[in-house]
Amino acid sequence: MFSVMRREWRAYFVTPVGYVFIAIFWLLGAAFFFLYNILAASADVGSLFGNLSYLFMLIVPLLTMRLFSEEKKQKTDLVFYCSPTSLGAVVMGKFLAALGVLLVALLGTGVYLALLAQRATLAWGAVAANYLGFLLLGSAYIAVGIWMSALTESQVTAAVLTLAANMLLQLAEMSSASLVTPFLPFLPTLLQCIALNQHFAQIASGVIYPTDLGYFLVFVTVFLSATAWLLAHRKGKRR
Repeated sequence: MFSVMRREWRAYFVTPVGYVFIAIFWLLGAAFFFLYNILAASADVGSLFGNLSYLFMLIVPLLTMRLFSEEKKQKTDLVFYCSPTSLGAVVMGKFLAALGVLLVALLGTGVYLALLAQRATLAWGAVAANYLGFLLLGSAYIAVGIWMSALTESQVTAAVLTLAANMLLQLAEMSSASLVTPFLPFLPTLLQCIALNQHFAQIASGVIYPTDLGYFLVFVTVFLSATAWLLAHRKGKRR
């Protein structure tokens, strides 16, 4: 698992992908910070992380689109099909590499907080809760992107599928409260159960329930397991 993680980590920074992702995250994050904290003279970081969560939803395909699709296109996926490393470990290694890039991007936002701390008193508990919530939300989006990447050998298709899936999750969450389905009365409740931002907002508020933490753990596990199952299915067909 760690050898896969190191390999993917190097790939992010041998190519421009990692730098482009971090640059976009930091530059637009700085814009949000300027608008919602400096101009508004506010020490509340909730708006900053809330907007960063939508930004990450849009740019997460940069991190995930090549993880499996490029392997399939170049036929290098045969390496981990024949490797003694389990497919689950391969998936986890790629997931941790993408998560590591997100962590670097998040650490960079500490500059905004340092500047803000010079002008206002920060509620560090709330700051830590926002970081935790964002990391969990980011993990969920990365897991979705990895699954989409495993479905196709085209990076562009993987990126489009990831973005479409994320937008559908957003649409489902936004419409769940007002949706009326007489023939499927359970549908609004079901859509509310998969509301990523609702769980993120709950954690970011500082009120952290085990159910919210467990939700993200289950969500990530389901998508990573689905990716490992898909790879195992392909491996069986190659025999």
